[in-house]
Amino acid sequence: MSRRDPNGGLPPFAIDYLARVPIARRVLRAFHAWLRRSGRPILQLESREIDSFLTPALAAQKPLSRTRFRRRLFRYLGWLYSRKLLRFDPRSVWPQFSAGRYLFDLPPLALRFIQSLEPTLKPSTISSYRSSLCQFHMWLDSQTLTIDVIDRCHISEWLQWLHARNLSAGHRLQVIIATRGYFHWLEEQPEYAAKPAAHLFRRGDLPKRPHYLPRPIPADLDRVLQKRLRKSRSLPELGLLLMRRTGLRIGELRMLPLHCVRSDHLGHSFLKVPLGKLNSERLVPLDRVTLRLIERLRVQGTTGRRGKRRTFLLQGASGKPIAFAEYRFALKRACRGLTFAEPMTSHRLRHTYATSMLVAGVSLPVLMKLLGHRHYQMTLRYAAITVETVSNEYADAIRAIEQRYNLSPASHPASPPTRALTDFARYFLKRVEDDRLDPQLARKLVRRLYRLNAAIQRLIRVSPHNPTR
Repeated sequence: MSRRDPNGGLPPFAIDYLARVPIARRVLRAFHAWLRRSGRPILQLESREIDSFLTPALAAQKPLSRTRFRRRLFRYLGWLYSRKLLRFDPRSVWPQFSAGRYLFDLPPLALRFIQSLEPTLKPSTISSYRSSLCQFHMWLDSQTLTIDVIDRCHISEWLQWLHARNLSAGHRLQVIIATRGYFHWLEEQPEYAAKPAAHLFRRGDLPKRPHYLPRPIPADLDRVLQKRLRKSRSLPELGLLLMRRTGLRIGELRMLPLHCVRSDHLGHSFLKVPLGKLNSERLVPLDRVTLRLIERLRVQGTTGRRGKRRTFLLQGASGKPIAFAEYRFALKRACRGLTFAEPMTSHRLRHTYATSMLVAGVSLPVLMKLLGHRHYQMTLRYAAITVETVSNEYADAIRAIEQRYNLSPASHPASPPTRALTDFARYFLKRVEDDRLDPQLARKLVRRLYRLNAAIQRLIRVSPHNPTR
């Protein structure tokens, strides 16, 4: 009786790769089985055919395993290309930043630049610089160029190459800025003799990043979604509910410590948000419902494998924070059957929290502290869509002006009510100066008030019922 081949009929070079990377066995067996079924030798494989293998292969994987499967496949393809067993460069098939990290080794000079940044920048920023420089050196390697011969024409070609890879404007901006900083650092190195960065890069090279308005969830869908999340027993879904009720970022939610609630001398409870995107901590006030939710998460959470001490409020069985993908799939389950005008993401929960706070009357400076914004321009984006807040504050201002000037018809019948518009314009200009609001937007609003006042005056003058006519 013949014994089953443990390698699944893999060719010798694939067995050699498995001796180095044994965890890629399942990926290699699936890939070479597909090659045998299609009848294509690996040397005749073309780049466009990778998608025909990946699409059904990834559909057969569990959601949390798809990224790992794709990554191991392209590592193997990069190994084949380096040994001239593959005709095309697999880096051109995978237009993501992480491709360079897995398929390309930076030269020593670029590694020295990365090391020079480590004392001052966060690890996530260092990783971004590394991936961005991989994008540049990948292009240099494909064009058989060295860093010393780069001129402005080469930089223009590289920018076109970035654009052709269908990268977003934000990603391209990140890569260009990191590469420009790399060339500024190279100017200080004695072994570098090419042109300075000022001659290679121009201000017009930076693509404009699109600025989108926040996308809060409509009130009816928000109520349904919160109800579904509240009834769930899944940790990721309950974590999303906590995100909705506190305005956390998804990264801050993952890193919440087990004991994250603080109290003041008056008995008020606050959620201490750890260092996140902007590298700063903050305190978010908690109501009773949210406080009970945190206690529920603390009781329901797991302790991890092998009795490891629990560290995070939302912790997986491995003892690490719950993965981003699990939150994404949990949100997809909770939104099943609901129709949204725009794609639903976890960050929209934060947008909904901010918008609901503004509608409820929270001022912009307080909202800025709640959301952890560093600049007020970020918080003003939420004010641009809260029409209810603008209407409510306008009505409150009109009532305050009426009380101040006593403009009721009974006491001053000869006083024209339209003066309230000009009085409010003067009042609003004073508020702009005191609260340091945007002066350009304020001037536009004041001009509209004066135009409205003039239109009302004209209408009164031409009215046939005007007794003064």
